[in-house]
Amino acid sequence: MAELGKIQRLSVDEFKGKKRLFCVPNIFVVDEEDEKLKDLIERYWQEASLHVEKLEKLGFVTKIFVETIFIEGQEAIDVIRETNPYLYPFIEKKVSEGATVIGIEDPEIFGEFIDWGNCLRVVKTNAVMQKVFDYFNQVTERRIKEISNKISDKLQEGESAVLILRDQDRIKLSLSKDIEIFLVVPSAYDDILRYLRDKFLSY
Repeated sequence: MAELGKIQRLSVDEFKGKKRLFCVPNIFVVDEEDEKLKDLIERYWQEASLHVEKLEKLGFVTKIFVETIFIEGQEAIDVIRETNPYLYPFIEKKVSEGATVIGIEDPEIFGEFIDWGNCLRVVKTNAVMQKVFDYFNQVTERRIKEISNKISDKLQEGESAVLILRDQDRIKLSLSKDIEIFLVVPSAYDDILRYLRDKFLSY
């Protein structure tokens, strides 16, 4: 995996003809009333956009793989606008430059993943918690395998793509060996994690 700072020292020719995946950690906003958090999220995606533009010296982005999405094209863009409005400007910009949004979820697997995750939030007893957690882990493994396969199948030689996926899921992926992975981690990412941690500890 390559870090953004090292790209300046790499030869573009070194990556010609290769499959390039620019991985951006996804960020979800739960508290819509928190203005400080919203400002951090907006800055995060602005920085992510600039970082991806720098990486595009290796090849322009033609595909955007987005978690939680299992459709493609304009329909997928409309869903992103409704469910993740802070990500939407980033998506809209890349699409206007010629990229296509590609869903990486299987609707049935993703539905199970959400359901078991919701169950974990309400279960009270340890015995039931363990059973639910086992089911959640099983469906998580299936989901990660599905996402890995879709990316490996759809990313072609010589293409650059962006992957929007939570970092804790990205590290579990088992991608094709011929995919070059680049991590895009804006400075605002650590600021967001620090802010959320401090906010949680203040309760």
